[in-house]
Amino acid sequence: MSNSLCRIATALVVLAAPQIAASQNGQSDPPFSDTAGTVFDIIRTSDPTTLTCLVPSGRGERQIWDKRIEDEPVIDAFLFDAHYSDGTNIEIAINPEFGDAALAEAERYAAPLGQLPTPLREGIDRFSVHAGRAGFHAGTGQIVVYAETTDNRLDYDHLEESLFHEAVHASWDADYRLSAGWIAAQQADGMFLTEYGQNSPEREDLAETALFAFALLHHPDRFPPADTAATRNAVPHRIEYVAGLLPVDRPLVHSVSDPFACP
Repeated sequence: MSNSLCRIATALVVLAAPQIAASQNGQSDPPFSDTAGTVFDIIRTSDPTTLTCLVPSGRGERQIWDKRIEDEPVIDAFLFDAHYSDGTNIEIAINPEFGDAALAEAERYAAPLGQLPTPLREGIDRFSVHAGRAGFHAGTGQIVVYAETTDNRLDYDHLEESLFHEAVHASWDADYRLSAGWIAAQQADGMFLTEYGQNSPEREDLAETALFAFALLHHPDRFPPADTAATRNAVPHRIEYVAGLLPVDRPLVHSVSDPFACP
């Protein structure tokens, strides 16, 4: 997105937010609190992965934000290259605090990342892992996670869904979260799907909504009927918008380049 378009889109968000809030008066609250707190197993561990190999690539200095210290230090990370059958590649950077367990930690994420649709995975350049427990976070091209939070998400089969949410931030936010089309869909719906999205409509609404829209579009059998109705009633225009990004009549995985020849 050009700087001029970004400024226009940002202005539209500022104008749109009061209109969305105003249209909610007298309407129900968002049907869900946040996607991280739901128990829907939309992407299952048994689903196929496009991962072809995980290749160690030594050590390297990487500057990675760390919520535990609210800083972005340069660390001498253990590096691994994850290669996928659609030609996408992700560098996985493991904090040196993991020591000999670095490879095992990288393996925890390489296969689940391969379960993402190509349009979400291809925008991820680096995936970083710290120890400890803090909320996952992402920016354009990058995702950062914390091992103890991963343990918690695995306890209720929600790691893959959490990675989907963060992949939206890494791959789509720059182009879509402030786009005129997304803002128009927010206004047309007049309410939000989650409280988290409502509290940060310009930052979290796309990532919050996209996961549920993906479920309805591509795995409707994995979504309870009552929650399907609540979602469709709350955000029909935003579901339609996501359908344009992940069409039901096209493969979720498609080739973007020649795949890496694994050793």
